[in-house]
Amino acid sequence: MTDSRRQGALGLALVLPPLLVLIFLIIVPAVSAVIDTLHPPEGAGWTLTNYALILGNRVLRSDIRFSIVVTLAAVAVTFCLSYPLALYLRFTKGRLPSLLAVLFTIPLFVPVVIASFAMITFLVNHGMVSTVLYRMGIEWFPPLVYNATGIVLTEVWTTIPFAVLILGAGLQAIDDALIDGARDVGAGPLRTFVSIILPLNATPTMITLTLLFIGIFGSFTIPYLVGGNAPQMLGVTMTNYLTQYLRRLDAVTIAVIAFLIAAAVGALYVVSVSRRERHAL
Repeated sequence: MTDSRRQGALGLALVLPPLLVLIFLIIVPAVSAVIDTLHPPEGAGWTLTNYALILGNRVLRSDIRFSIVVTLAAVAVTFCLSYPLALYLRFTKGRLPSLLAVLFTIPLFVPVVIASFAMITFLVNHGMVSTVLYRMGIEWFPPLVYNATGIVLTEVWTTIPFAVLILGAGLQAIDDALIDGARDVGAGPLRTFVSIILPLNATPTMITLTLLFIGIFGSFTIPYLVGGNAPQMLGVTMTNYLTQYLRRLDAVTIAVIAFLIAAAVGALYVVSVSRRERHAL
């Protein structure tokens, strides 16, 4: 066996285990779920009846809209907070950036369940936020928990470290010589950011936005503990249909719809990155 074939066989052997896991634990169940929704055992032939029933349900349509809106809001807030923090940690030297680099990673080591209960304690009507506002003379303020606001705030707190790490990794790949060259020709911080940093960090930015959307959109623990009774995120809705209402086919149909929405976001990411790579060539 030649060296090239030996290396190819070794590479295949290394890739095969995770590939098999991907096939049998993700692809096969996903395909099976889609087949079940399109060809139910009691039905005759292939049909979209299950999807028509789900999308025709006013409550479920409300849950879908609620899930998308809450996810977009959480992604927007997370990104707006994470990008400046990543820029600060990348281009600022000193003790304070080093301290912040340690502090912002704390939520990574806090289980989601504990983080959710901590946010409930912090945001509930008799919690710390309400107490501080009351001491400041503000006796009325909108509820901050058991609603969409609570979900967004908790999701933001738990996902900021993840976003900063990805954005920071992309910023670290930018050569300092480019920044110094822009400053030498008189470019200010804003011009340097728009002309150099933002374009070179476009792919990590798209990766961050895509992963944030998919992760928040498919979350269950935070919406279940911090969200309200209605409307609900799709993760909570499909769990209720499966465990409480014992309507497995409806739960699988909702899961497929959620997967299609997440896949559409992933497809947008792939298309945008592919176009950017072609333009770069």
